[in-house]
Amino acid sequence: MATETDLTTPQAADTNASQDPSTQLRNYKGIQYSYDEPRFKGLSKNAIKRLLKDQLWDQTRPQRLQVKREKHKKRISEKRKQYEQGNAPPLPKRVKTADMVFGNRKAIIDCSFSDLMTKKEIDSMQAQLVRCYSANRSAKEAIHLNISGFDDALKTVFDKRTPSYTNWRNVDWDPEPYEKSFDKEKLVYLSADSDVVAKELEEDKVYIIGGIVDKNRYKGLCQDKAVAAGIATAQLPIGEYIKLASRKVLTVNQVYEIMLKWVEHRDWKKAFMEVIPLRKLKDSEIFDGDESQDQAKDGQEDEDDDEALQQEDEAARQEEEIQAAQEQQEESQIAQE
Repeated sequence: MATETDLTTPQAADTNASQDPSTQLRNYKGIQYSYDEPRFKGLSKNAIKRLLKDQLWDQTRPQRLQVKREKHKKRISEKRKQYEQGNAPPLPKRVKTADMVFGNRKAIIDCSFSDLMTKKEIDSMQAQLVRCYSANRSAKEAIHLNISGFDDALKTVFDKRTPSYTNWRNVDWDPEPYEKSFDKEKLVYLSADSDVVAKELEEDKVYIIGGIVDKNRYKGLCQDKAVAAGIATAQLPIGEYIKLASRKVLTVNQVYEIMLKWVEHRDWKKAFMEVIPLRKLKDSEIFDGDESQDQAKDGQEDEDDDEALQQEDEAARQEEEIQAAQEQQEESQIAQE
């Protein structure tokens, strides 16, 4: 079925035949446009279609939310009925912001990379930050969070999608670089490219997570930035506990959730197992034996990995994360209403 048409009539056929195609009024699933619009300048037809698709997604958001809201109410009603009949456990109590328990730990999400991301990736970054706060609310011990480099591009998405973010508890929205607010000696930038493996999360250190969604385009970006600034780096010890089937690059919210789980359990393996998606663990190896042998095997297998396949895996995974993050954000909004 065609999704794009020219809005022409038989009477105007002769006129349109000689008309510049770029000025013809077209229709994409109810959105009228023409190729000569300023917003399309320099874009290919495929890029224009993607832009229109994003516009349609934003325009239909209220309808999607309404459908999900009705499904959510129906699901809650069914669960409540099952509980009353003794066939299900009680519904979990909603975590109130006032009930959040904070320790002394602090974390930074470095959001200074908007100029390196597409609009879709910035949208995904916003959704991942929503997930971080959601995880913080339900954590046994929440972490004080600083959103560093909070620029207009990211703020615009928050203002549109999650305007209540200004009320988030113990979250600092800082447009300035983190070096202006924190002692550099206490900073540790988490990077999969670091040669240092974190054995624990020290309470007096402030850990930085790189806030970027880039489908692996900018390898070593966070590591290089930290080294250039004279900031210590470390990687999470994933390889010591789990041999992932794909590259060990995690989303921002996954890294943050792992930190929260480590603070709760003081156990890296348990933290990884509770956070890393099952699809990544499905074909992975979980280490229980001699660690030195496991690490040697891990290194040999890494040498044999095919880089192209790794990149394809990572791209597909991040696409799934974008969609899942958007859906969870909408579910979270419904649950709070």
